[in-house]
Amino acid sequence: MKILTICMQCQVESGQPNLLTLALKRIPDDGMIEMTCEKGHRTFTIIQQMKFEILSDMAIKAIVDGYYRDAIASFIGALERLHEFFIEATCRKSGIEGAVYKAAWKTLANLSERQLGAFIAAHLIETGQVPKLLPQNQMKLRNDVIHKGKFPDRAETVGFGQAVLDCATPILRLLTSELYSSTVQQLVGESLGDRYRIARNTGFLPATYSMSTLLNLGHVAETVDLESAIAAYLKRPPLESAVGRRGEEA
Repeated sequence: MKILTICMQCQVESGQPNLLTLALKRIPDDGMIEMTCEKGHRTFTIIQQMKFEILSDMAIKAIVDGYYRDAIASFIGALERLHEFFIEATCRKSGIEGAVYKAAWKTLANLSERQLGAFIAAHLIETGQVPKLLPQNQMKLRNDVIHKGKFPDRAETVGFGQAVLDCATPILRLLTSELYSSTVQQLVGESLGDRYRIARNTGFLPATYSMSTLLNLGHVAETVDLESAIAAYLKRPPLESAVGRRGEEA
């Protein structure tokens, strides 16, 4: 997945954006996009959204482009990373330091079933209720796609994505409630701060970029209809039109 980037150093020097530096860049795993403009300026663009938010947008784009296996992988990735974020927020709210949490998470990092168990336990302790989980038929589809190479059709993919949204929305509502809001702001701020320091330590000028994503900590609807979200995504102007072939990265 790509986003539009622009050289911030050019803007600082001239006082206005240099549209000639517009380029399409892929989002890397750490959410830090490095670019060098034609003047030799090196800058970092730091994505503000958390990984589960970005993955939800990747899932929508994959459906629009007809890559249904990729969409299901992105949807399940978004839900699992949202579970992880909830667990971390719960630990932080309970006074557990970040370093202690990270050390504990290392024991679960490669074990998705244990991560799910940790999420269920955290949710139960926090709310007194079992969280909404993916139905068995959707878990079977997930396993068939991920582990057996199944090629899902559009209807199966949209059904899976809607099931993920139905599970994710209550978690997001809890995270954006007054009970969690300050903790979430702290975690997001720390994530941005860590990446800012990396950029500044290399001498690069950092800038931030905010995406409009399907799952979003900034705005949580009561319900989310995936087909409506797909229709809205299709109305977005193509990014390629802003830069043409000149600025597109392979």
